[in-house]
Amino acid sequence: MIRRHPEGRRGSTHARPRRTLRPGAFPALLLALLVGVAGCDGLLDVDNPNSLVQEDLESPAAAGALANGALATVTRAWGQMILLHGSASDELQFTGSRNAWLQLQAGGLRDASNEFTDAAWPFITEGRWMADEAVRQLTIFDNDGTLGNRNLLARSHLYSGMIYTQVADLWEDFVISDRQEVSAPIGPDNIPSLYDQAIQNLDRGLEIAQSEGNADLAMKIRAQRARTYHAKAVRSMLTPAGSTPGNPLVNDAQAVADAQAVVSAAEGNWRFDLEFSSGTVDNNWGAWVNERLELRPSDVYVSPTEDDKQVAAVTLQDPIDEVTSPVAQRIILDAAGARQYGYITVTSTREMRLILAEAALAAGDEGGFTTHINALRAQDGLTPYDGQMDALELLKHSRKATLYNTGRRLSDHYRFGTQSPFWSSSQEAVTRPGTYFPIAQTERTSNCFIIGSC
Repeated sequence: MIRRHPEGRRGSTHARPRRTLRPGAFPALLLALLVGVAGCDGLLDVDNPNSLVQEDLESPAAAGALANGALATVTRAWGQMILLHGSASDELQFTGSRNAWLQLQAGGLRDASNEFTDAAWPFITEGRWMADEAVRQLTIFDNDGTLGNRNLLARSHLYSGMIYTQVADLWEDFVISDRQEVSAPIGPDNIPSLYDQAIQNLDRGLEIAQSEGNADLAMKIRAQRARTYHAKAVRSMLTPAGSTPGNPLVNDAQAVADAQAVVSAAEGNWRFDLEFSSGTVDNNWGAWVNERLELRPSDVYVSPTEDDKQVAAVTLQDPIDEVTSPVAQRIILDAAGARQYGYITVTSTREMRLILAEAALAAGDEGGFTTHINALRAQDGLTPYDGQMDALELLKHSRKATLYNTGRRLSDHYRFGTQSPFWSSSQEAVTRPGTYFPIAQTERTSNCFIIGSC
């Protein structure tokens, strides 16, 4: 489900037609089945071959299923998170009939009962749990010497590192429970610890991938680790919430080291994508934007069709060449054309260049900034930067265009002091910079630590 693709090599993917029963066919079918089994003893005393119990997952034969289950649940959660993020930032615009989207678009992020943040919560917590469970169980196999393919464990560490990072980026508080063993919320002050958990997973995953000689997997893990170190530094600027940092730039030595290693080893347009398909899981972004037409890429980035429901053209311009941003055009049109199965980029060499350019700018290294930002611009055939505009403004534009639909924009709004044009002046995104999503109402009404019944 995760592959590397040449830049721009995407086509529309449509759901396969589904077979349906004509009206009245189901009762007839059921009657035929009942007639066929009439007189049989123990009609309901059968074993479901698809039913799994814990003991099944404790067998080394289940290692591949555990790793792939982690990938599937994390991928499904990713579509949920990216959709919520896009609606809360300036990336998406409400065009439909469900007012809970309008609340998020206006910057009202802290309503635990918002139907979409509440509906996303089970998928996100499931993805977190499944990734951790895969790591736990595969580590047991590895320690026992029964894990035949150690790359499965490295992959599981990567998936866990990914979802811990994304949750830390987008939630103000979180709960880490284990099945029916309920845990208390970790508390807003402990959100940075999720980045530390992510880094521990990525460190271990990288060690295993390198020992197995899996260069492609090692590069994905290193790129994610660079992204996690950078994200941790950004979130630290915005915690506690309530103010815009005086210096919004990140220069993290470990993020720089990992980013440089990826840039040195990878092709210029390398991407680490999560892919969705009719045979695996749907992308919730595509379901609500492309299928239900409740949201669309916003006027900040596109001009809409006449009915205001879809993309007519991408309009975000490069500030130097004053042409449509090639990278934004590719990302937005790929997403719009893929129905509910569009890919989502986790990270890329382009993001590594942005991390390096930002670090150079933070350090006052104008030459380093120019080198990295021009390497990025060269990939799109754009005019090299040579002081035509303020360097910070070019960095902000480059992140806005390059990282569309990755979950970075909301934090960039907050740290750079910019606002979505759709935010209301009375909502938390404006009055309390650094506001993210809350523990959902589903959890609040069932967690005994929250309701005080433990």
